[in-house]
Amino acid sequence: MIPLRRSLPTLNLLSTFESAARLGSFTLAAAELGVTQAAVSQQIKALEQELNKPLFVRAHRRVVLTPAGVALAQAVGGAFFRMSEMIETLRQPEVPDTVAIGVTLAFNQFWLMPRLPDFRARFPHVRLRLVADDTPMDLRQARLDVAIRYGKPPFEDAVSHAEKAERAFPVASPLLLDRLGIRAEEADLPHLPLIASDIVNPAWMPWRQWAKALRLGPALGRASDMSRLRFNHYSDTVQAALNGEGVTMGWDVLLEDILREGRLVRLGQDSVVPEERYNLITPLGREPSPATRVFLDWIVERLSIAAA
Repeated sequence: MIPLRRSLPTLNLLSTFESAARLGSFTLAAAELGVTQAAVSQQIKALEQELNKPLFVRAHRRVVLTPAGVALAQAVGGAFFRMSEMIETLRQPEVPDTVAIGVTLAFNQFWLMPRLPDFRARFPHVRLRLVADDTPMDLRQARLDVAIRYGKPPFEDAVSHAEKAERAFPVASPLLLDRLGIRAEEADLPHLPLIASDIVNPAWMPWRQWAKALRLGPALGRASDMSRLRFNHYSDTVQAALNGEGVTMGWDVLLEDILREGRLVRLGQDSVVPEERYNLITPLGREPSPATRVFLDWIVERLSIAAA
């Protein structure tokens, strides 16, 4: 694997690009960054040479992003925003009886948030600070008291207190099935509109990997490659499936509420139980505070009654 620092352009180049893309002007970017317009133009040219793609179309007194530039601007802008949010979070002073919790975006949206009213009603004296981010972080360095991590222990930076297995299977909205005139138990996946992923995150199992685990052959993988709808966040794929746009991969713990309410239904009987699990972890070498213990006990109780 190529080290991250060697595979990415320098932060200076990306920062210059982000400013120029956001402002739509090399001149305005130069003013914002405190450099000359020529320096901005030079750095953009260096980035384009490194990526072997034009990022801007130079027009009279303005610049316009190319399709590649638009894609990079969305990724870089989003990454800078998340870094800024995380830095501001870490700068906040510690407050007694506060528990800082690290979760993935999908786990926070689909599992934790619907259950937080129960915790707040039972333990009103405990303050919660949620840090939802799909970026892996070392708990020994992050200012987190507890995290829900999807993976396989042991972990170098954390102690696992409890774990919960997941099960993956295709799901779709009843609206889609009605529109296509098919029954859930008779769904022929390679011939259905599959929602695919570009970037695999901890809350996703790609179609090809799922089919390989079940030894279903290459047809499903080829069908996913031809998908007309792709996302890089699992939350977006679920919303698209709820809208009747296609079939996505479902998880019985993560989507427990949605499946129970019938907003998404399971297709067929095939499923995969990955080796990875949800792990309730705390930083290695740090004794959990009384407030953290309260949260740990509560979430262990709630996970024990999650879908099995």
